[in-house]
Amino acid sequence: MVNPRGRFTANNGQALVAAALAGLGITALPDFLTADHVASGSLVPIMCKFPVQEAGIYVVRPPGAHPPRKVRVLIEMLVEHFSGRSPL
Repeated sequence: MVNPRGRFTANNGQALVAAALAGLGITALPDFLTADHVASGSLVPIMCKFPVQEAGIYVVRPPGAHPPRKVRVLIEMLVEHFSGRSPL
């Protein structure tokens, strides 16, 4: 594993896209943030033979066995959106 060090760091995907577009360096980002830029040619995929390890997305919700309906609906929408399938 390579852990590069540089002068610019961010924990926001949109900021990292902006930095890459400005020519500040390379970044590893999910397709939903980069697809339009790759399609337009403003970003170029590199190191495609070395896929990035998948990461999880977690929901922090109020404790208890029965969260409010609005929380359940939000969780279902997030699962559907990020998994590409209907929630269980």
